[in-house]
Amino acid sequence: MARNTKPVKIKRHKNSMGSSTQSVAAVKRFVPFILAAVLVVALGFMLGKPLLNLISGGGEDDSSSQNTVVSQPASSMVEENTGNAQTDSSDAAQPAIPPVTEAKNRVYYYANVAALSTDDGIAGVINTMKAKGATHLVFDAKNPDGYVHYASAHRYASKLPAEVQVDIPELVAKLKAENITPVARIYTFMDKMVSTVERSTAVMYRGTDTRWLDTSAALGGKSWANPASKLMQDYIIALTDEMLSMGVNEIIYAGFSTPTGYSLDKRDFGATTQQVLANMQSLIGTLKAKISAKGGYSTWQFEYSAVVEDGSYEQYIVHPYQLGAENMIITASGGDIDVAAATAALTTAENQDGIGEITLWLTDNVNTAETETLGSYFVS
Repeated sequence: MARNTKPVKIKRHKNSMGSSTQSVAAVKRFVPFILAAVLVVALGFMLGKPLLNLISGGGEDDSSSQNTVVSQPASSMVEENTGNAQTDSSDAAQPAIPPVTEAKNRVYYYANVAALSTDDGIAGVINTMKAKGATHLVFDAKNPDGYVHYASAHRYASKLPAEVQVDIPELVAKLKAENITPVARIYTFMDKMVSTVERSTAVMYRGTDTRWLDTSAALGGKSWANPASKLMQDYIIALTDEMLSMGVNEIIYAGFSTPTGYSLDKRDFGATTQQVLANMQSLIGTLKAKISAKGGYSTWQFEYSAVVEDGSYEQYIVHPYQLGAENMIITASGGDIDVAAATAALTTAENQDGIGEITLWLTDNVNTAETETLGSYFVS
């Protein structure tokens, strides 16, 4: 019984032909998978580094690198180029754009045209200006009465020559040789003479053809030019063109207002108040553009009483700061005003939108030192 229950060990012999055939078949089944694995490894090796660079932002593609630099702030670009000083010169940063510097202060000196009508007079003015450190010479090309102090070719101005004449091209040449800037002052609508040549340029009494006067004729009342007159505007533009053609690129426009005086309610401009204002603003824009195109500087002159709080700016239709003049010279008598308070008020006004530079000109030369804090100022 023991022998019958003892397990029988069966000995198996390998068939060499059958085993080889099965192994080959198995290998063939796995070849596609092996090839696929090899291909994946190869692709990973070839693409792995670029992908890593792309993800980290360190790609070497020229266009993407250039776009990144352009989008950086200027300060970042400077730091980056400083840290890579040993790189090829073609990759070096371009020279930094120099900062915009503020315009130099203008130190004005006003000279009467009589002193500029002779060679000796001009030489004397130049010497005085140098001694005072003045940089800009102001002179009248057209005075408050409407007379013109140079040989103008304009049909109105040629009939209104002032008694004292200035050779402006010669004056300009002598001033520029001494690094002094000529500044012509042109009185605009404060002009009692132009209507004697062309009557339609005048402000009239309402409903009449009679020229309006700022006070009675017995008291020396004078007429004013009309800001709404196209002929008058063209006249001012023509005088500006003449100044520019003679090398005067800085101009002060004075008397740029509607008339002041008595009987203001009787003024007739031949236009509504809004139209008068629009014409004045348009003319300012035209004159500014002409002078700016020549690299010059335009300024409008007003009286301090017109800009001081509760001042008499009704003569200007609106407050002078709203005319769009931008750069202004404010005139006053230093003996009649609180110069320190006026300077502080004008400094505040300079910080308003649309106001460029304001200069306080004390025409009586009293307390002028206090005006220097405004930047540009007049010396006597």
